[in-house]
Amino acid sequence: MDILQIVSSNVPTSHSVAYSCVLTNKWSMATHPFDYANISGSAHWTSPVLVAHSTSYELWSPGKLASPGVENVAETGVTSMLRQESGVSQTKGTGAGELIIGRDQFNAIDPPEVFDPILLTPDFPLLSTISMVAPSPDWFTGMYNFSPINMAQQVWYQSFEIATYPWDAGTEQGETYSINNDPENPHHPISRLTKETIPSNGIILDPSGTEVLHMAVWNCVLETANHLGGSRALLKEEAPTEAPRGVRGLAVKSSSPTNLSPGEEVRSLLKTLSTHAPSDLRGLAV
Repeated sequence: MDILQIVSSNVPTSHSVAYSCVLTNKWSMATHPFDYANISGSAHWTSPVLVAHSTSYELWSPGKLASPGVENVAETGVTSMLRQESGVSQTKGTGAGELIIGRDQFNAIDPPEVFDPILLTPDFPLLSTISMVAPSPDWFTGMYNFSPINMAQQVWYQSFEIATYPWDAGTEQGETYSINNDPENPHHPISRLTKETIPSNGIILDPSGTEVLHMAVWNCVLETANHLGGSRALLKEEAPTEAPRGVRGLAVKSSSPTNLSPGEEVRSLLKTLSTHAPSDLRGLAV
C-alpha cells in the first residue's frame, strides 16, 4: 500500500476517535486493460470489511496464510466467516475492535462508497480492510495493520489517503478473472501481485505492460468529537445495493439461515452451481 497523503490533527492518541472512510475504484479498462472487456459489466468490489484492532490481531498480512474468513472473502466475497472470526476475537479479548461491512461496488455504475464511521481507540488503534477483486480466483485489495497516528506528536491523523494493490490469497489457482478454479494444495502465503508474480498472460498489468498499478484508494477523515456515540455495536453493516441486472430476480434458496447479503448469496450459489446453471446464466461473472 502507498500512503498518498496524511494530515495530522491535534487530537491526542489517549482519546477515542471515529474515521469516515471512502473507497474509490481505480480498476478499469484504462488502468488494467488485459481481459477487462470480458468482465467490464460485472467487475466489482465485494462488500468491503473494515476492522479496528490492536497489534494482537491481524485481519491479513503479507507472508501469512489466509484465515478461512479471508479465504472466503478472496474467493467469493462472502463475509460471514470473517465476521465470526472477528466476533470470536472480540469475545476473547484478543485484539479485534469494531467491524464495518459495506456493500458491493460495481465499477461501471457505482460512485465511490462511503462507509459508516469506524471507531478507533487507544486499545484498538490500527485499521485493516479487505475486498475481493470480483470476479477472480482469490484476489483482493485492502490495507493491513495501518496506524493513523503521528508517532512523533502522539496525535491521530486528521485525514489519510492510501492506494492499495491487488493481492493473491494463496488459496485458489487461476490465471484470469474467473471463479470455480482448483484449490491451492497446500495453501500459499498471501503475496502481492506484481509484474514478477502475476500469471504469465500478463493480467492486471498496466497498458505499458511494465507494472501493476494500484486498484483502489481509501480516503479516511477524522470525525469531530460530537459525532461520536456513547455505546457502539461492534458490528455495523450497510444495507445491500440492488443486484446487477444479470442476477436480478434470481431466487437463492437455503435450508438454513446464512446471514449473507443478496450479493453474497448469489456469488456463493454460482460458485457452487455454475456448471449446472441455466443457459441464460452460464458465463455470468460475479
